[in-house]
Amino acid sequence: MQPHPFRQPAERPTAPPEDQRLGELRSVHGQRRNFALFQVARGALLLVFTSVIGAVIAGWQGFFLSLPFGLAGFAVLASAALRHRGLRIELHDRGVVVARREGRDVVVFDDVDEVWFDLDRSSTPFGSFVFLRGVRLVEHSGAQRSVPVEVADGQEVARRILLCCSHPLMDDARRAIKEGEALTFGPVRLDGQGIAIRGHHVAWSALSLVRLQSGRVAFFRGQTVFPWKTVGLDRVPHPTVFARLVTERAPRVERDDVWAAWTG
Repeated sequence: MQPHPFRQPAERPTAPPEDQRLGELRSVHGQRRNFALFQVARGALLLVFTSVIGAVIAGWQGFFLSLPFGLAGFAVLASAALRHRGLRIELHDRGVVVARREGRDVVVFDDVDEVWFDLDRSSTPFGSFVFLRGVRLVEHSGAQRSVPVEVADGQEVARRILLCCSHPLMDDARRAIKEGEALTFGPVRLDGQGIAIRGHHVAWSALSLVRLQSGRVAFFRGQTVFPWKTVGLDRVPHPTVFARLVTERAPRVERDDVWAAWTG
């Protein structure tokens, strides 16, 4: 059939350049069920806990002094639940899309220069807990993109990002150390002989233990009770590469079950 002489053929909409580089769609991850309720419950628990502690320590005066801090914590956690409304993560072969009500961020893995962990450190009457809240990606241009992983099967999103953006760096990093080069991860500098943390250097052979736990790496010298230095996994770029290099050089390593899956 010939097109109408007075009507131009409809043009197919073309996807933005970034979308064309994403590759095939692998999976879609929506907000976790009851996530908002969980965040509000955490905020309520924090509010009650701080108020009760204040009252126990200093009576009504302590209660009223601690109340603003509890309300502030409740507001932060409740706002996080509202901020994630309508969140959807689209995981592709060569990138990820973060879709929210106000728009969408497109990240192509080939454009990523650094990967950072965004950790949620929570203290409760039952102890301290650390959760992976998201992954922050820094592109070659310097632009930063936040990818929340508090979604359904969010671990798959985080693993895919690490596999595509951090894992390919391992062989070059090992080769560099073997050839005598030093690698810098934020405040940490390491080479084949030892590690320097915020300017304090120690040889690998002088470490008695390296322990990976609660989203951090603890370095011990001599005794294994009080760490010599600690490095948060959210304070270094490519934290899984950093942790793997450290554990390969340390004479003795311990890992907790939760973080062993991330750091190898």
